Amino acid sequence: MWPILPPREALLIVGAMFIAVMTSARLIQPQWWQTRAVRVATFLSFAGMLTGLAIWAAGISLGRWTYVTCGAGMTYIGILVLAPAALVMPLSAVLDRGLVFALRPRGLLAPGGDFDASAASKRRISRRGMMRAGAASIPAIAAATGASGFASADAKPRMPVVTMIYEGLHPDLEGFRILHLSDLHLGACRQLADLERGLEAVLAVQRPDLIVLTGDVADDPTQIAGAMELVARAAARHGALASLGNHEYLHGIQHTRPHFEASRVPLLVSSGRTLDVGRARLFVGGADDPVQIGGDIAKLLAPSIEHAAAHAPEHADFRLLLCHRPEGLAPAAACGFDLTLAGHTHGGQVGLFGRSLLAWIRPETSWWGTYERVRPSSRSARRSSLFGSPSRLYTTSGFGHWFPFRLGCPTEMPVIMLAAGKGATRSSSRRSA
Repeated sequence: MWPILPPREALLIVGAMFIAVMTSARLIQPQWWQTRAVRVATFLSFAGMLTGLAIWAAGISLGRWTYVTCGAGMTYIGILVLAPAALVMPLSAVLDRGLVFALRPRGLLAPGGDFDASAASKRRISRRGMMRAGAASIPAIAAATGASGFASADAKPRMPVVTMIYEGLHPDLEGFRILHLSDLHLGACRQLADLERGLEAVLAVQRPDLIVLTGDVADDPTQIAGAMELVARAAARHGALASLGNHEYLHGIQHTRPHFEASRVPLLVSSGRTLDVGRARLFVGGADDPVQIGGDIAKLLAPSIEHAAAHAPEHADFRLLLCHRPEGLAPAAACGFDLTLAGHTHGGQVGLFGRSLLAWIRPETSWWGTYERVRPSSRSARRSSLFGSPSRLYTTSGFGHWFPFRLGCPTEMPVIMLAAGKGATRSSSRRSA
C-alpha cells in the first residue's frame, strides 16, 4: 500500500501549511495566537504530522502496523483534514483584521481590539460583528470540509458515461460500451458485497458489451476469485478481460496470479485477444506492471506494451490497451493503440470540478479523466485504421482505495462508449442508487 506522494513532497506540503498558519496567526492577525486553544491545536497537529513523516521516512514498523500504514497514515490524515483550513487561514486573517478596524468606530471594540462587553450590553451586536465571527470560523469550516472526505470515501460509486469520438470508427463499433473497473482494492476499504451491488447498479441502467479490469483487484488475494466470478456472471456480450496492477505484485504475484488464471476471465499480460464485433475486429491488449516506484514508468512499460501490440491482427479496426498506469499512453500511442484504459492514481482522491487537485503538483501525470496524445509517425503507430485520430486515455478514479478519503473525487465505475464523428470526448454522469 503505497501513498501517491513520497515523504519528501509530503514534507513540502506540511511546510507550506505551517508557513500559512504561522503567517496568519502571528503576522496578519496576532490576536489569534494569544488564544491558548489555537497554540495547542497548532502544536499538536504539526507534531503529529512530523512524527508520521519521521516514522515513514525512517521505515519504522510498529508491531503489525507497517511504517507506510502508520507513518504515512498519520501524515496524510493531518494533511487532508488540515490543508483546507491552512489554505484559507491567510484570507480569513486578512478579513478578520479588516473587520477589527471597521468595528472600532462603532464602539464595539476596546482600544486593544478585543470585544467590549460593556458596549455590547448597551447595543445589539451589529451585522459587522457577526461577519467578524464568521471570518474567524472559516478555517474551522474548511477543516470540517476536509474531515468530510472520510465520510465521502464510503459513498456509492458514480457511473459516468464517457463517450470517445473517433473519426472513421467502424460502423459495427458505434455505441460499443466498455465497463471499466480498476483499483477495487477488495479487502481494504471495499468488499465483494460492494462490488456485487455496484455491478447490479450499472447493469440496471447500462448493458456493457465488454467488462475490463485494469489491476489492483484485491488487497486480500482470497477475494480475487470471488471478484472474477461476479464479473463473469455479469455476462457482458463479449465477456470480460483483465490485466495486472502493482498490488497484485505487492501481495505476491505467485499468490495472486493463480486466482486470475483459474477464473473465467482471461488475464492479459503482455498479450492480447481479438474480439469479433459484427464485422469489426476489436483487439484488446494487456500490459504488465513495472512494479517499480518512481523512475521513467513509460519506459518500463514500453516492452510489455510492444509485446501486447505484436499480437494484434494487421488490420484490426480498433485497438484497446488495458494498462494499470496512465504512463502507458505514450508507448501505447507509439504502438498503434487507439484507446488506453488505466487507473492506479485514484484521481489523487482530492479533486475540484472533475479534475484532480494533484495535477497542480505533478501536471505531467494523467491523474483523472480523458487525455490524448498525437501518434508518432512510426510504422507501428500507423497500423491503426484510426491513425488520423489521436491516441486517447481514460484514467479512472477507481472503484475503491486503501486510504479511506475522497474529497471532490468520488469513486466510479465508468462506462466508455465508442462513437463515430469528429471531436474528442463527451461525458455524462449517473450516480448509483
